[in-house]
Amino acid sequence: MLMSQCPAPGPDSQPCILVVNEDPLVTQLIVDTLTREGYWVDSAPNGVAALEKIRHQRYDLILSDLHMPQLNGVGLYLALTQQLDRLSERIIFLAGSTGSFELHRFLKETGLPVLRKHFTLPELQQLVRQVLESR
Repeated sequence: MLMSQCPAPGPDSQPCILVVNEDPLVTQLIVDTLTREGYWVDSAPNGVAALEKIRHQRYDLILSDLHMPQLNGVGLYLALTQQLDRLSERIIFLAGSTGSFELHRFLKETGLPVLRKHFTLPELQQLVRQVLESR
């Protein structure tokens, strides 16, 4: 379910999650899984589209692929830190590979969680819950 508007924050409101991934099949699987868990879920195909959505919508968590066209996960993170957006600390990266030295160093420096592809749905659900509970 792609949402039109996240509910206003409150004690009983469900967290709002933005999935940023260029692969529509992977995106739909994640959206469907998290929607069944009771979350409000939206998606964007890359970091540029994600930043546009973030300008107009409140999100509690971002799941972002590291490797995307136009603006990748690292670029999205850096844009959020420049805007002093709290979301820069509320990202779970999705990665098929973190092989480059620069990417490995970036992930180590940020300390943000990485869900390595081919992750299982229970791994996804557990990490999302863990990050959201740490807020």
